[in-house]
Amino acid sequence: MARRPLGITKESRLRQRAEYLAVQSDGTKLHGRHVLAIARKRPAPDLVGRLGITVTKKVGNAVVRNRIKRMLREWLRTHGWVPTGWDMVLVAKDSAARQLHPSDFAPDLTKILRQLS
Repeated sequence: MARRPLGITKESRLRQRAEYLAVQSDGTKLHGRHVLAIARKRPAPDLVGRLGITVTKKVGNAVVRNRIKRMLREWLRTHGWVPTGWDMVLVAKDSAARQLHPSDFAPDLTKILRQLS
């Protein structure tokens, strides 16, 4: 029985600065309470959805920023990923630093993913 990897595959991540900038310049903004999502359609609609997460130093120190990224990735891993044919950058707002569990991001992320689908 083949095990599915728990992490995020390379194909489903934005990995280079140019990819982030392309999404941020051409994408549409979707506001949530704790995160801002910037989403952009990919040129081929059958390509896998890709995600990038940005947490600036204004939000907190390295420990806080990494915790936010881990919680966002965990929620997306368990509740559904970026829809096929989209690139998305999640930008954490200041209030994200006060969230203690991945489910605290649920209202924002479900609303954002519903709008993309």
